[in-house]
Amino acid sequence: MDKIYTDICVIGAGSGGLSVASAAAQLGLNVVLIEGHKMGGDCLNYGCIPSKALIAASKSAYALTKGDAFGIRSVSPEIEFSEVKKHISRVIKKIEPHDSVERFEKLGVKVIQNYGKFISKNEVLAGDQLIVARRFVIATGSEPLIPKIKGLDKVEY
Repeated sequence: MDKIYTDICVIGAGSGGLSVASAAAQLGLNVVLIEGHKMGGDCLNYGCIPSKALIAASKSAYALTKGDAFGIRSVSPEIEFSEVKKHISRVIKKIEPHDSVERFEKLGVKVIQNYGKFISKNEVLAGDQLIVARRFVIATGSEPLIPKIKGLDKVEY
């Protein structure tokens, strides 16, 4: 088992974790970044970026239906969803290098592509690597949850 000593260990390589890892490395700290799934997290791969690319495509299609006001014949666009999905993939691919393992390693960050598990207050196990850190940042994202609060079901939200 490899043992790594570091100033800060960031668990999660989504928007938050990447920002912390980048800033800490630029400040001269020794940084370990652990990611068990995809670099860039939900924002790059499933949420923010893909949804905005889809919105841009839909706005383009919608604009084609509103040309009459400008003296341009409006048309009803034929949408080929497989091509829209290719557009979304191209947008993701264009941004991916900014969130890549290679970029963060060039910044001096040690990237471990595995899931992390705390085994003590200052140790995380990621695969066969034991990370001992002075500080940890848990940036693993979240899931929506409706809390069980008495009377909440009677309130519109």
